[in-house]
Parts: sequence; C-alpha cells; structure tokens
Amino acid sequence: MKIQTEQKRIVDIALKAGNIMLTNGAETYRVEDTVQRMMASRGLEDVHVFVIPTGIIVSANIDNHPTTILERVHGEGIDLEVIDRINALSRQFTSTDMPIEAASDAIDLLVNHPPAFSKWTRFFFSGMAGGFFIFLFKGSFVEFLLAYIVSSFTVLCFDSLSDKRLNFFVKNIIGGFLASLFGIISVSLIGCFGIYASLNMVIIGPLMTLVPGVSLNNGIRDLISGELLAGSAKITEALFIAIALAFGVGIMLQLGINFI
Repeated sequence: MKIQTEQKRIVDIALKAGNIMLTNGAETYRVEDTVQRMMASRGLEDVHVFVIPTGIIVSANIDNHPTTILERVHGEGIDLEVIDRINALSRQFTSTDMPIEAASDAIDLLVNHPPAFSKWTRFFFSGMAGGFFIFLFKGSFVEFLLAYIVSSFTVLCFDSLSDKRLNFFVKNIIGGFLASLFGIISVSLIGCFGIYASLNMVIIGPLMTLVPGVSLNNGIRDLISGELLAGSAKITEALFIAIALAFGVGIMLQLGINFI
C-alpha cells in the first residue's frame, strides 16, 4: 500500500481541482492560478504550473525533492456551476485551515456529482435559448415555436452523444446534421397544413445552442492574459467546431432539400 505524505496529498488535491475546472471549460489562466495558489498556501516551494487545454504540468519541491507531474485532461463540455464550486472550494482551502481530508472529500463529491439539471429542465430551457434567437433575425411566431421544439430535441440528442466518446469533430457534424434534420421535418409537417415557415430561420435556432461561444470567448481571454499557446488552441477548437456544424448542416440539406 502506497502511503502519501502530506505534501503529496496537497499536490493531488490541487491537481484534481485543476482537472475538474479544465474538464468543465474553465480558462487555462484560471486553472493555473487556482492550482498554484492551493499548493503554495500549504507551504510548497518553487511551485510552477503550466496548463494547456489537454493537460496540466506541475513542478514543485515536494518533500525536499524537485518533482514534476503531468496530469492528462480530457474536456467534456461546459459546466459553469462546477467551476464556481471549485473556485469557492479553492478559496476556502487557501484562506482557512481546511483539513486535507475535508478538501479531498469535497472534490470527490464534485467528480461524482449528478447532473445539475434534469433532462426536462434542459429540454425546456434549451428550447428557449434556440427559439428566442429567431426574433433577433426578425422571424415569425410560428418559426419561433418550431425553433423551440427543434432546439430542444437537438440538444437532448447532442447530450446523449457525450456517452459515446466520439471525436469532437464527428460529434459536432452529427449535431449540425440533427439540427437540419429536425428543422426539415418540422417545416415539412406544418407545410402539409398550409402554414409557411422559413427553413433557414428554423435551423438557425438549434445551431445557436451548439456554436462554441464559450470556447471562443475563453480562447480570447487566454490570449489577452498572455497564454498564447492555450488561447490559440481554444480558438482553433472553436473554429473546427463551427466547420463541423457547417458540414453537418450541408450534408443534411443536400439529402433532404427535395422533401421541403
């Protein structure tokens, strides 16, 4: 049985906190600052932290031995609530005499936390997020209703793809494909009753729920903060997600345009 010293446990806790933050979409400079503060607050010396979107590298003087640790990270999406809870935990850890066991238990709870919102809650609000974009483009109330329904089903189906461990590019191609598929079906159905709706308008709504706005914003913030490598990586990721969504929409429109 491997017995960890107190300093090694502190490093383990800080790395877990950074991993959770990065996995849930936090900016790299925020992750670096959090990990560095958590380690330095408990007496570790020569602490250096380097973070990229897919990994965390930590160097410190642990038990009087210079040590470097690499933590591999696989991003899973955006969860601002988890990031906020980790931020609060790190502040408590650095500003108080919070026991290491308590901090470890709190982080384990975050790792195994259940979804913050039920599927029905996500269904309702993702529909609103996509539907109300229609009014920004001067769409009609009918197009709003269709975009609401299409956005809800698109987000639910897109979320289910997360369990498949698909490549992010393929996943977003499928997301764009589904948005167009549901849009074509809904426009065709109301067309049978003599009601007109613009397909372009109906597709815009669900696509707006899939565009990588947070990744692009984080990339720009990282660049402004001097994190040139991480910022460039985030912006490139956002660009390829947008390209993947365009591929998915284009494929479905070419296949289904004759049914409209």
